[in-house]
Parts: sequence; C-alpha cells; structure tokens
Amino acid sequence: MEKRSPIFDRVSKSTPPELKRKITHSFAISERILDILEYRGISQAELARMLSKSESEISKWMSGVHNFTSETIAKIEVALDEDILTIAQGFRHKPLAVKKRK
Repeated sequence: MEKRSPIFDRVSKSTPPELKRKITHSFAISERILDILEYRGISQAELARMLSKSESEISKWMSGVHNFTSETIAKIEVALDEDILTIAQGFRHKPLAVKKRK
C-alpha cells in the first residue's frame, strides 16, 4: 500500500467538510458528463459546439474542479438529453419534530 505524504494528511485534516463535499460533487459531475460523452461517442469539441462554448471552456469544466451552476447543468442535460444529477427525495433521517410556519 502506498504511503501518503504527511503534508497531504495535514492539508486534508484542515480542509473544511463542506469544501471536501464540493470537490467531490464537482468531480462526480464531470465524470458523469464524460461518461455520457464516451457512451454516446460525442467529443468535448462537439459538446462545445452544442452549447456554443469554446473547447477550452469545456476542457476546464471536465477538469473536475469547475463550480457548475444549476443553469449550466440544465443546459448540458438538455443538450445531451440525459440527466446529470439525481435529486434525492425525502429525508435520510426522519426529523424529530417539524414546526409549521405561520
């Protein structure tokens, strides 16, 4: 097993959980788009044309660190006719009590 760097461990421990989650989401979105492109035989250049974007912009998006907006995701979903995100329904944990708003 490969040993991790102490610097990596220190940085990882000091990274806020919400930033870790954001990075995980960004990579997952990029991977999902790349999987769809590969499955459909669509190049990043073709996706750029479909979205009226430059090839370099699409390449940056696919790097895994782009902060996708819901608008951009929706445009990609429409262009590819495929869902990128699945929104969870309900709660993972049932709320103990819910106050009704007045």
